[in-house]
Amino acid sequence: MFSFLKTFKRLINNQQSSSEKSVEYTTEQLLQWATGSMLEGLPDTFYEAYISCFRNVDSEGRTAIAAIHSYKLTNESEDISFTPPDALYATHCIEKILAGKDWNHATITFNQETTQFSWQ
Repeated sequence: MFSFLKTFKRLINNQQSSSEKSVEYTTEQLLQWATGSMLEGLPDTFYEAYISCFRNVDSEGRTAIAAIHSYKLTNESEDISFTPPDALYATHCIEKILAGKDWNHATITFNQETTQFSWQ
């Protein structure tokens, strides 16, 4: 009976400690997921698309993030605003990539072949 209780206690402790561990993803994975989520709101053919996030921390430590989603149909065309089905997902991916960093502006720019990420 005691061995059963020891085993049961060990299983519960292992489950609690494994659920407390945070899952880490690579920057490449997060960028891929962010661009994939934005593709759902874009036309089948486009020249370039991007999300720009602007982060502001006020004097009380509260953080606000604004995001702009845009794309171009051709190299010469004007930016066209769009809203992906899950407009916050790419923003969340950017926040995960820059966790612990002091940033004000971040942009993911992508097309069918490449993805670029910049921040300041």
